[in-house]
Amino acid sequence: MKIDNIKKIMLGHLADGIELVIITPLKSTYRRLKERLDIKEIYENTFFENCIFNVKKSKKGIVILSPQGIAAKDIVELFENTKIVFFGLAGSLNSELQIGSFVEVDSAIYQNDRFKLSTTKDLRTVKCGYSPCLLGDIAEEYCKNARKQNCNVVDMEVAVCARTAIKNKNNFFAVLLISDIPGIISFWEVPKDVQIKLTEERKNAIDKIINYINVLV
Repeated sequence: MKIDNIKKIMLGHLADGIELVIITPLKSTYRRLKERLDIKEIYENTFFENCIFNVKKSKKGIVILSPQGIAAKDIVELFENTKIVFFGLAGSLNSELQIGSFVEVDSAIYQNDRFKLSTTKDLRTVKCGYSPCLLGDIAEEYCKNARKQNCNVVDMEVAVCARTAIKNKNNFFAVLLISDIPGIISFWEVPKDVQIKLTEERKNAIDKIINYINVLV
């Protein structure tokens, strides 16, 4: 099949028998997951670096280091009828969502289409808007549109990944860590004390992802 050839090129293997896919564009998160999980196989010289890990009852999961932005959805294209968890950073569009907060996305907006995501309800749920970039007029325009659509947060991956996941009949979960507040505190303006807190919360994210593994598999 064509998809098997694509998987071999992008992942270095067929990723057969996978119960859970974890996707993150954050290199530090990917490295820490490799340290904490029961890793079975590692594939480094591939399009998307990834590793297979063992979970309870002899089941397997896969952690994939994705690119940032819309290209992350190419990973979702490789899977059907699978549980997928995405973890990344997001900007808050709601003054109640402070930097360092974790949220779970229950719906996402891409252009004018709304996509429903799976949730565990373990975290506060939000509506996520889409932005293709972080800086400049285009980023400001997309944040403005997200606010008009009553989004609580905005990021560069969730909406496009959700769209693809639904098409492929995947159960798609998204956990986000608030890293900035567009229009108020941009990511390059975050104070030192908040940066320290954010670093600690990125470490705490590993526990939250592992909890997802335990709940979903």
